Amino acid sequence: MAKKKIVIVGAGFAGVSATRLLAKNLKNDAEITVIDKHDFQTSMTQLHEVAASRVEADAVQYHLNRTIGKFNNVKVVKESLVELDKANKKVITDKNSYDYDYLVVSMGGEPNDFGVPGVNEYGFTLWSLEDALKIKAHLKEMVQAAAKEADSEKRKKLLTFSVAGSGFTGIEMAGELIDWRKKASKKYGIPESEFTINIVEMMPTIMNILDRSLADKALVYLQNKNINVLVNHGITAVAQDHITVNVGGRDEEKVVKEIPGNTLIWTTGVQGNTEAEACQLSETERGHRLQANEYMEAIGEENDGIYVAGDVSGYIVPENGRPTPQIVEAAEQTGSTAAKNIIADIKGGEKTKFVGNYRGTLVSIGSGYAVGTVGKTKLSGFSATFMKHMVYLVYTFEIRSGHYFFKYINDQLFHKGAI
Repeated sequence: MAKKKIVIVGAGFAGVSATRLLAKNLKNDAEITVIDKHDFQTSMTQLHEVAASRVEADAVQYHLNRTIGKFNNVKVVKESLVELDKANKKVITDKNSYDYDYLVVSMGGEPNDFGVPGVNEYGFTLWSLEDALKIKAHLKEMVQAAAKEADSEKRKKLLTFSVAGSGFTGIEMAGELIDWRKKASKKYGIPESEFTINIVEMMPTIMNILDRSLADKALVYLQNKNINVLVNHGITAVAQDHITVNVGGRDEEKVVKEIPGNTLIWTTGVQGNTEAEACQLSETERGHRLQANEYMEAIGEENDGIYVAGDVSGYIVPENGRPTPQIVEAAEQTGSTAAKNIIADIKGGEKTKFVGNYRGTLVSIGSGYAVGTVGKTKLSGFSATFMKHMVYLVYTFEIRSGHYFFKYINDQLFHKGAI
């Protein structure tokens, strides 16, 4: 019997999870092609570490030929999706075309600016390695300019750094700026007291999907580190040297004000990858996510072997009426669900419905403090930091990479990034 052709578009956590499961279970039954515009998987949850110079760029790169490329039935190609020819079952890229019997679309997400004017022109997003490196270069440029600036107003703008959004990414980015501020102060001879770091949040509280007691601990820690946590501040516009906000809760009259500063890091929204529109699959009503059923099959394509997984998947969880969360565990689990159902279709067997099983959440606030949960256990401080390191190390075991196990330890303990 001819081997089945499986194409996976997108090599993030979902795509890698699906590929590993398919490769191990279909050794003699399938040829798997993984298409991504990069030849590495990005550890998205560490991008803030690169942006604030805790680690170098290669610390968040898992080269695909060292991980999924080791399987004999997997071919990794560095190409970009151009079109999906569903009638002829072909994936067309900028360089080639690939026949498929089964297709997994796992192209991840991208920032959502919610239509706020100026975000794209003047804000910095944190959703790719390229984004992180842009932030790193910009931070260096600002502090170097401030070290030479005599005008106090201009100097203050140069040394004001605002983070939009108090979700996990925003809090982790602000936390890294605490460590960065200390290093930048020492290197450029600028007192730490001259740096202003703002977290700008439209809601009345921060980290609203985390346990409230842990979020409150994080708030106290941030405030003790002289971080301005500006809740009930909704950003309405972004300019080169300031942001405009509406201040006030939902039941209060809003007051418009400007917050000066040359740096805004935008972490407040995620949507599905708009490049997936090339697949011409049904999207959800908002967020550019692709509609999927409980088997991760693309809705409308159930008989054509097309699956969606990861941040681009818009499967609606019946229990809460919301799409799967855009977190690493959900990405991996939707990817594995798609893979299990492809395996069942090829080998025979019952299909598997997606059931989210999230083991916990850990949020770092700089290199020395974290909060979060593991199962039902609440952690903060050193214990949470230690557990977060363990999560990354466990992932290197999951992808069977001793190289990245020892590299992570080396990067975190010995090979610090330079400002």
